[in-house]
Amino acid sequence: MVARIRSYYLVYFISAFAAITGLLFGYDTGVISGAILFIRKDFHLTSMMTGVTVSAVLMGAFLGSAISGKMTDEIGRRKALVIVSVIFVIGTLMTAAAPSDLILIIGRAILGMAIGIGSFTAPLYLAEIAPPNIRGFLVSLNQLAITLGIILAYIIDYIFAANGDWRWMLGFGVLPAVILFVGTYFLPESPRWMVFKGMLLEAEENLKNIRATEDVTREMTEIKQSIQEKRGTWRMLFSKRLRPIMYISLGLAFFQQVTGINTIIYYAPTILQQAGFSEATTAILATLAIGIFNVVFTVIALPLIDRWGRRPLLLMGLAGMFISLAAQSIAFYFPELTYLRWLTVGSMIFYIACFAMSLGPIMWLVISEIFPLQIRGVGISVAISCCWAFNMLVAMTLLTLIDAVGISGTFWIYAILCVLGVLFVYFLVPETKGCTLEQIEKNLRAGKAPRQLGITLGKKNLLPELPSMGPEIEGVVVE
Repeated sequence: MVARIRSYYLVYFISAFAAITGLLFGYDTGVISGAILFIRKDFHLTSMMTGVTVSAVLMGAFLGSAISGKMTDEIGRRKALVIVSVIFVIGTLMTAAAPSDLILIIGRAILGMAIGIGSFTAPLYLAEIAPPNIRGFLVSLNQLAITLGIILAYIIDYIFAANGDWRWMLGFGVLPAVILFVGTYFLPESPRWMVFKGMLLEAEENLKNIRATEDVTREMTEIKQSIQEKRGTWRMLFSKRLRPIMYISLGLAFFQQVTGINTIIYYAPTILQQAGFSEATTAILATLAIGIFNVVFTVIALPLIDRWGRRPLLLMGLAGMFISLAAQSIAFYFPELTYLRWLTVGSMIFYIACFAMSLGPIMWLVISEIFPLQIRGVGISVAISCCWAFNMLVAMTLLTLIDAVGISGTFWIYAILCVLGVLFVYFLVPETKGCTLEQIEKNLRAGKAPRQLGITLGKKNLLPELPSMGPEIEGVVVE
């Protein structure tokens, strides 16, 4: 019992340091929402250049996540986090000192590279070191760190908003980047990656330290059995057996980004100004309230992910997001009713609460769980790259979409996409709570249907039986 408590404390310590990557992710994506109000004036940006400045980080994130799978498979999860911290420092200093909009955009793209690699590596690392019964909690610490980073960005924006000092807003991010760099020295390498690279003795020793026990035979056996087959390739992702996994991953990435979250994170102060909060400081302060609720409801979600499960939270969250987006649409449809601006604030808070308890943490979690070990690096890399591509598409087109159909119409489009998200989750997404990564992989090899991948032996099947995908096989076969 004492060893188990020690194990959990150690895992929490490791997870907290790794999740600093999420803090930087949140800070560097959130800080631009306030800073852009002043950057536009200093650099005389058009609406298109404003979109490019905001979304430059997304282009970098897309490229970073695209190379992250190969990189982390080659050099390891821990070394990848070291590289991430260095890139964060370089990008932050570059944006804070930018003499022109071009240098600012390049610096934002460099930050995006760090975010892209980090958004892949941190959840993967946390999933591989976590015990299965608290894996949802630990992996979702990364999402909590993202929300804390966003609220920290809003606080810094508010502090420097009075003087319009956007350089300090952007430059403050160097502090957590340095902390991450120092913290990576204390992180152990993932035992699963070490087994993957053939370092069996080192992997066993690492696992003993992480679990705070000498008896890791069963877990080591499961890990070794999971990599008996040949190493994964890009081609395997599109084989018949793995195609459903790709559909689930890409679908979750798509719905996380196209259901309105970018309107809150990147443009909340801008939208609130259009809703009637004309002063920049007032709009940023209202945005800060939204950020606080983001943190609060992410904290509420953490224990529920492993208690209630992934699917119930996803379904309830998407339904709530639909309601809040519909309310925002109504508020903007009647601009002459000034008191409805408070409906805008209230519905944005309700939206962020629903997102924080569903798509926010669970997309990253499920993607980190469902890929087989051989293909995990490449598979997650592709899924997260597509996530950033969807993010970039929404960020670059949001202002244009508002010009075309208005804010009210834009929110209705996002609301309809929430309904489609509910259908997607109900019919395709598996429940993976309490299931080891190796068991999920065994279910995939056995030809289980997508919604059945989280079923464990001896566990009551709470989902209706779906047709099998084929006879049981020894390994993931490329067809």
